[in-house]
Amino acid sequence: MKIILTVIYICLTTLGLFLMKLGGNSISLTFQNGISFKIGFITLLGFLSYICSFLLWQKLLVTFDLSYIVPITTGIVQLIILLLGILFFKEQINVIGILGAFLVIIGLVLLVIGKR
Repeated sequence: MKIILTVIYICLTTLGLFLMKLGGNSISLTFQNGISFKIGFITLLGFLSYICSFLLWQKLLVTFDLSYIVPITTGIVQLIILLLGILFFKEQINVIGILGAFLVIIGLVLLVIGKR
């Protein structure tokens, strides 16, 4: 059950970030004749997904060792976001970025091996 919650958290976090990026700059606030708040549908879905992931994060922090769950989930989310940025948004990655991604992978492997 703990692993399922972790996978759901990672999916919600990456989906939220992806949708907020995809939605672009669709949030606007107006304070002239009253308060007005507008947000695009895709951005709203991303925001809601990210809020759900935050609520699930609270459960994960209580369930796992803090020194284990934070680097594992953060590393995995960073790698997935890196790939989504390259594949969907045509973002460029340089040699330093590739080296950093490999170092994150090595760190994740070491954490998992060390936990056993």
